[in-house]
Amino acid sequence: MRLPALSACFALLGAPALADAATLPPHDPLKILVVSDEVNPNNLSDAQLTQRGDISAALNAPDSGLALDGKVNEVYSQCVDDALTALNGAAPPDVVVYFAHMAAKGCDASEQQAALTAAFESHLTRGGGIMVLHHGGYTWPGKEGLMPLLGVSCSSIQWNTSAGQRVFDVAPGHFVTSNGVRYDAKGTLAGAGDVPSGTFDYFDNVPDERYPATELLTQTGETRTVLFASDSGGTRVLGYALERPDWRGRVVFYQPAEYQPHALDDRAGPNFQILANSILYSARREGGSGSGSTGGSAGTSSGGSAPGGTSSGGSAMAGAVSVAGNATLPTPNGGSPSSAGTATSSAGSPSSSAGGGAASPSGGAANGGSAGDPILFDAPPFIGKDGCACQLPSSAGRGGVVGGGLAALLLGLARLRRKAMRRSETT
Repeated sequence: MRLPALSACFALLGAPALADAATLPPHDPLKILVVSDEVNPNNLSDAQLTQRGDISAALNAPDSGLALDGKVNEVYSQCVDDALTALNGAAPPDVVVYFAHMAAKGCDASEQQAALTAAFESHLTRGGGIMVLHHGGYTWPGKEGLMPLLGVSCSSIQWNTSAGQRVFDVAPGHFVTSNGVRYDAKGTLAGAGDVPSGTFDYFDNVPDERYPATELLTQTGETRTVLFASDSGGTRVLGYALERPDWRGRVVFYQPAEYQPHALDDRAGPNFQILANSILYSARREGGSGSGSTGGSAGTSSGGSAPGGTSSGGSAMAGAVSVAGNATLPTPNGGSPSSAGTATSSAGSPSSSAGGGAASPSGGAANGGSAGDPILFDAPPFIGKDGCACQLPSSAGRGGVVGGGLAALLLGLARLRRKAMRRSETT
């Protein structure tokens, strides 16, 4: 059941139809490639977990707000042959959405992460965009060489079903943070490290998966604007826009996306709007025209300007980060689940503290939480059903199951049917 049919069902039942999602300026059609995989350390159900195939389905939906040059193609990170062919071909994609936790492999199981990293670098150099979503920014063994290119290294996992994660807009007026994004409230954020202090708009994702250990990997001469930050479970960056001197394209990183109902299904919600905004911005389409548009670009570090300004002279907007040198990568060690409110210890990751949570890289502390909430991992021991190891059934009460009612039931049935159709198409 596709969205038009679902809207018709709502109309017949007297319920309001689903609202359109992303509000985007008119733009030339984009060719989009998704490189993805799934892991399930929090034991979520299929309806709750953002899985392989879900991102392309959401972007291809008629209410995505995106103008597309053909269907969005989604390639499994453990069989990246088609992605490498597309990126190295005569008509490469405009934007790559990178949602891969694991290091890339070829369809013959050969190691292909170095080849994918080189293809990404060429893609950025020629003007393509990369939108790094959620666990695309997680440092997994074999991905270490990619992370400096993307500009981030995340480690440790904290799943919180009660407080979730507050998402602060720390770059007011930036296209990614402001275009069509609705915020619930204002709050005071105590800055730390790359996160500025001040009073900012925010919305709250409940539940949400946090990455308490998030480190920005900088290079000399880059321009980086911190877009989103959080103080839930420690003060840290949740998103940024990145440009470097040798690139004509951009990287945009956004961390929340574990929980599919508000990451992808709610296409009128802030998370999907941010995803759509990031796709346009990464390819410089935020001005509403074709490739190379720079209208409404953000202020920069190193004396940059406010949104829409030039890159030299003026004052930097909130969230802009100046650069110096390269950071050191933490090494995941394949840890195991810990007890509620504690973390396992490793280099570059939070250390354990009985009932007290974990320290963030910028000095904040993770919340202790009640039994079963939050749960921390140093590196996820569970790989999705397309990988190795196991995917456990969802525990009762875990994952913040979407609220009841007929609308939720119909939406869930539609999602299951779309998943079944996608899987039948690939078999």
